[in-house]
Amino acid sequence: MPRPSLLAPVAAASLAVACGDSSATTGFTTTPSTTMPPLSTSGADSSGGSSTTSTSTGSGSGGEDSTAGSSGTSMPGVADVGSIPDFPTTPGCKGKIDFLFVLSSNEEMAYKQVQLQEAFPEFVKILEADFADFDYHVMVVDASLPFLPSCDICYSCSQVMCEGPGCSQWDGPPDYPCSEIFEECTGVYGAGVTIVGNFDASNKRCLPADGPRFITKDDPDLKGTFECISKLGAGPKEPKAARSMLEALEPEILSKWGCNKGFLRPDALLAIVIVAGEDGLTPGTPAEWHAAVLEAKQGNEDALVTLVFSHDRDLPDPKCEGPVAGANVMRLFAEEGKHGRFASMCEPSYVPFMKQMAGTILEQCSVFIPPQ
Repeated sequence: MPRPSLLAPVAAASLAVACGDSSATTGFTTTPSTTMPPLSTSGADSSGGSSTTSTSTGSGSGGEDSTAGSSGTSMPGVADVGSIPDFPTTPGCKGKIDFLFVLSSNEEMAYKQVQLQEAFPEFVKILEADFADFDYHVMVVDASLPFLPSCDICYSCSQVMCEGPGCSQWDGPPDYPCSEIFEECTGVYGAGVTIVGNFDASNKRCLPADGPRFITKDDPDLKGTFECISKLGAGPKEPKAARSMLEALEPEILSKWGCNKGFLRPDALLAIVIVAGEDGLTPGTPAEWHAAVLEAKQGNEDALVTLVFSHDRDLPDPKCEGPVAGANVMRLFAEEGKHGRFASMCEPSYVPFMKQMAGTILEQCSVFIPPQ
C-alpha cells in the first residue's frame, strides 16, 4: 500500500506518531551455588621444581571425578555455563546516510551558503574517519526554486539577437546559464538541484540532467560538487523552506517515476540541514511538519537527525539584527525532533555546529535498526 502524501495531513491535522519499546534477553540462566571440595596440592621441591595443583569434584549421582588440566594452577569455583551465547547486536546504519540540505536563495542568504560550504569538509571528515564504507546520498533543495523566472526568456538568445550577456537584458545576472537546458524537474518544488541560475550563484550545471539529482559516493569530487549545487545565490525570491523539505520527501517525488527517485533509502539514516530565515508561507505548524518528515522514516525518531540554521531574533541576546515578529517557526521545528538542534544563522562559523551534528549522526547510526 503506497505511503500517503506528507503535505495532505499537514494541511488538515497533525499526524499521530506511534512509538514502541523493545527488549532483549541475554540467554544466561542463574546457576545455583556449588560447595567445592578442598584442593589437593603437591608442594614444590627445595631445588626450585614446579608445583602442581589439581582439583577434583564429585558429582551428585555418579561420584565421577574430573581431573585438572595441564596448567600449573586450575581455577576453583567456576561454574560450567556451557558455550557463551552470541549477543544480539544492533545492525546500525553501516555508514549509509541520506543528507537533505534545504537552503534559501533569497537576498540575504548568499553568505550563509558560503559558511555552510566552509563547514562541509570538516563535517564530512568526521564521518569518513568513522565509517569504513561511507555510503552517502547528498541532495540540495532550494527553499524556493533554483532559477529566476524572469530569465526564462533568455533561452531565446539562440534564435534571436540579445543585448548583453546572459540574462542582463532582462535584469538578471550576466553569467546566467542561458545556453543550458533546465530539465522539467528543475521547476518542481522539493526536487534536488542539478543546475543553478541566480545572482551570486554557481550559474552552471552541477549534476547530469539524466542522472540522480543527488551526489553519491561514486562522485570523484564530493566537496566540489557540493559547492556547486549549494551555491544557490541570492535573488528576489520567496523562501518556503518547510514546504520544499516536505515536498522533497513526498512519496510521489521519491517514487521510481519521481524527480528524487532513489534518494531516500529505508536502511539509511536521514540527516536534514536547513539554512533559511523566517518561513511564514508554508501551511501547518512546526509540530505537523516534524510529524510529516518523521512519516518518511516510518515514525522512527532515532532514524532522523536535524540541524536548523535560522534567525534568532526571538531569543535573548540575539546575534541576528532586525525586528522581532513572534517565535521563529524554523526554530520550533528543530526543537520538535528528538535529535533536532537549532543554531543562529548569524554565527560567525557553522563548523562547531556541523561537527556536533556529525557526532550525533555517529551515535544514532550505531543504534539504528532498519525496518524489516
